[in-house]
Amino acid sequence: MSAFGTSEPAHAELRLYGIVSAACDGSWENPPSERVINEVLAAVAGIGAKDEIEGMLATQMVATHTAIITTLRRQKESETLLGRERYGNLAVKLLRTFAAQVEALQRYRGKGQQHIRVEHVDVHAGGQAIVGAVTTGEGGKEKSDEQLLDHQKLPINQALQCGAMTRRGKPCRSLVVRGKRRCRMHGGAAGSGAPVGNKNALRHGHYSAEAIARRRELFELIRRARDTIAKLE
Repeated sequence: MSAFGTSEPAHAELRLYGIVSAACDGSWENPPSERVINEVLAAVAGIGAKDEIEGMLATQMVATHTAIITTLRRQKESETLLGRERYGNLAVKLLRTFAAQVEALQRYRGKGQQHIRVEHVDVHAGGQAIVGAVTTGEGGKEKSDEQLLDHQKLPINQALQCGAMTRRGKPCRSLVVRGKRRCRMHGGAAGSGAPVGNKNALRHGHYSAEAIARRRELFELIRRARDTIAKLE
């Protein structure tokens, strides 16, 4: 009951039956030994479930981890290239599932907590800064020239922000450049940016989806070639 984070014997019995069925080798005619069951229970208890939800996640994580180890062992023991590839693909899916389960457990345990984000701020000569919340201009209105010239005299929680849309679809919260309407990252002026025909702004495309797909295909061909050579040798 403690290992599964519950005070209900029936719930603990249900979780025990599930973990034994999924993570222990055996059958009704040849049930798993007490030692094997205790080993699996020790793995569940090590996660430290605090309630039934965490207990169910812990059960799934231990079962998934057992399946990963079994799949990797079978991939190693497989004598055919096709068998190794199939077990390898299955192991990758299980590894991703396990990572998602760990992330889900961490998110669940962090519910209701307050997070404080600390950002690095450079204060140059002649500038002023204080610690506090930063707010944007009212209604996203355009800043006047007087505001732009005097914004460095304001404390950081009242200073003007860039407001340019980022890749995440949110307004930029960086401080504007003195006398400009945008921050240093977004050009220093409203509507500014890389001039037309600026070769320095061209993207190389190395990390595009198409380039990544081509590299993956190439790496897969190289891996299969190496496996074929190893098999021939």
